[in-house]
Amino acid sequence: MKIATLAAGIALGFGAERLTLRRIRRTTDDTPTPDAYELTDGSVELRHHRMETHDGGSLHAIDAGSGRPIVLLHGVTLHAGIWHNQMVLADRARIIAVDLRAHGQSTAGSDGPTIEANARDLVTLLERLDLTDAVIAGHSMGGMVLGRFLVDHLDVATERVSAVGFISSAGRNPARVPTGILGPAAKRLRKIAMARPKLAARIAQVPPSDLGEIAVRATFGATPHPDAVRETALAFEALPPADLLGIVPSIFDHDVLDGLTKVELPAHVIVGSQDPLTEPAESTHLAEALPNATLTVCDGAGHQLMLERPDAVNDMLMALLDER
Repeated sequence: MKIATLAAGIALGFGAERLTLRRIRRTTDDTPTPDAYELTDGSVELRHHRMETHDGGSLHAIDAGSGRPIVLLHGVTLHAGIWHNQMVLADRARIIAVDLRAHGQSTAGSDGPTIEANARDLVTLLERLDLTDAVIAGHSMGGMVLGRFLVDHLDVATERVSAVGFISSAGRNPARVPTGILGPAAKRLRKIAMARPKLAARIAQVPPSDLGEIAVRATFGATPHPDAVRETALAFEALPPADLLGIVPSIFDHDVLDGLTKVELPAHVIVGSQDPLTEPAESTHLAEALPNATLTVCDGAGHQLMLERPDAVNDMLMALLDER
């Protein structure tokens, strides 16, 4: 029974989603997918930055526009290109989207793809590009990276950051958010990922079932665009299971709520009312921990707000830009 529960939980979270990708592809034409880092209409010219991390990894970011910087950190299994709806703000600010470790074109160094190492990479980005008066916003795991950065590197944040945004994120272990079968399965996944990573990698590639389509679609709210679901599935497929499993333990260990009470920066927390991964209650806890935070709940939206409600996310970013 325990083995069946574990396999079902892991398949739901990881391997089963590959079926979604196949089914989505069967329902669309055969047009090649554009470069994930290029806007399809060519309206914004992107610059690419590559830099070495403190532990021998490599960090990749895309950059458009000029003026005050807005730095965007994506969620787990995604990449910098997921922010294309925010890149349109390049006529009003300098938009910088980062590939987190082991995602997109960034690679993990000796410290692995942990939240803590990603937070240190954010320091590298701010210093190498000499960014000041910056707005930083993170989606899901990217918000956890931002929270860890604020707690571990508050001196850098105080010097270089003017405001922060948390999109569909949490200040503590998100494994407490999924209920029912997923809670116990998440705990077992953490143990097996740490103790037997090779076995976990094999389980993560369990032959897919109809759960896969449900899993990808369930991260969205009431009426997602099919292209947004397909984009999410494509990004998921690109992340090797071994890298994903390397990230899992630090996500399950994440808790910065107490530390965030010392962060005086203006903050905005935004979440969908139907978010199944970081429920509105978690965003409420996050907003309550931050001394100067505003909370927005998008009615009917799910977890992928930058794709589902880009106008709400862009309005939040512009409001943060106005903060001083």
